[in-house]
Amino acid sequence: MKRSKRIGLICSAGGHYTEMLQLWEAFEGYPKFLLTYREVTTKDQKDAYYIENIFRGPIAFIKGVFKTFIILWRERPAILFSTGSEIAAPAFYLGKLLFRTQLIYLECSAQVYRPSLTGRCVYPITDLFLVQWEPLLKQYGPKAKYVGGLI
Repeated sequence: MKRSKRIGLICSAGGHYTEMLQLWEAFEGYPKFLLTYREVTTKDQKDAYYIENIFRGPIAFIKGVFKTFIILWRERPAILFSTGSEIAAPAFYLGKLLFRTQLIYLECSAQVYRPSLTGRCVYPITDLFLVQWEPLLKQYGPKAKYVGGLI
């Protein structure tokens, strides 16, 4: 079966969603979909899938992981890109382990000196790990790439 060249854009609502919107132009011309939480700010996004916040408890986590699997199965993205937060970890692990998807993670611009929990979780499996602040290079290691302030 031929893989599509779709890009899955994954982020939680709030600041991570705002950062994703600021990068939206970079993905123009590519078939894409968004995976996020349904909130007032995200509800009208075109080509979006919504899951319940996975940190609302163990049942929400299991339901979110299952729904994420169904979305990835349906979409078969070639690339998953995320600006964070926790919603990225299950999608990245499912994408890498089950679908051999290429993973790109952009650490949140608010993380200047300390890595985020999500960044630490996905760092080992990413194909491209980007940081916006030089001090984070020492915190992450050789796979991290400094790209300056993108947002």
